[in-house]
Amino acid sequence: MSRNFGIGSRDLFSAGKMILKRRSPNGFKTQSDYGERWRLFCAYADEHGVNKMEKVSREFVIGYGQHLQRQLEAGVYRSASAPKNYLSAVNCVMRLATGGQWQTVRPSKDCGIERRRYIPKASRALPETQHREVQQTIDDRLARIMDLQRALGLRFKESCLFDAKAALQQLDKRGFITIQAGTKGGRPRRLPCDSEMRKAIEAAAEIQSGKSMIPKETSYIKFRRECYQQASVNKISYHPERHAFAQKRYLELVNAPCPLEAGWEHKGRIAKLADYLSISEAEAKKIDEEARLKISMELGHSRVEISNAYLG
Repeated sequence: MSRNFGIGSRDLFSAGKMILKRRSPNGFKTQSDYGERWRLFCAYADEHGVNKMEKVSREFVIGYGQHLQRQLEAGVYRSASAPKNYLSAVNCVMRLATGGQWQTVRPSKDCGIERRRYIPKASRALPETQHREVQQTIDDRLARIMDLQRALGLRFKESCLFDAKAALQQLDKRGFITIQAGTKGGRPRRLPCDSEMRKAIEAAAEIQSGKSMIPKETSYIKFRRECYQQASVNKISYHPERHAFAQKRYLELVNAPCPLEAGWEHKGRIAKLADYLSISEAEAKKIDEEARLKISMELGHSRVEISNAYLG
């Protein structure tokens, strides 16, 4: 076979696993770890139309590394070691597959992968007007999925695997819903729902045809590819809907706009908040911290500093 440098498989992931087993000097455990990290890269490559090793350019892998850095900044990883390890696995596989001809992509110098306290200067939330405009150009199912992301703060995968019908039953019985399918590490979280959230769930349930928002007889991988194609055509991404959720929740919990919306610098936010609410800075600090922790947990994180990327 000529595809994947003649390794013996036309599948990108399988070819990588095979080359690790045949040529890697590392032990079984390291090979297994590299294989799982290679799997993540293959999922990213699939979303971007790269399905064989010959198409994996150094520039493409740098783009992958920058994608990992953005995830690091958003709080997906606790430290820079994880994305660096993911990139190392790609370098290893490509080096073995090309007989040592691969030019290593350096995590920090080439991709900027590093842990830093990242606080944006501008809001990344998708404005309501743009959200409505996009919904006129995408199919109904994806429109309902984006509504779920915006109303419930769901990650893309969580919104695709969301069982709206079961959520309505749980909401009627217990007064909250549990988000578990598609979560990071399978960690469930409870989410209280107001009338607006319920409305988004009911609209999703009306269009749901299986046990999730993914159509029957369609795999998550195929559905994800179709959704990302629509996003590319409309020049949008899905994560800004979570930003919109976080900022809306801050306003509800604090009765004040978050620093990004208000245009306040992060360092001076407490004084500004105290002045806005006509309370002491001690009270403002307590209110701000409690809101950030709650929002972080509702987004599926456990550290309050994660909220900085969403709120400023």
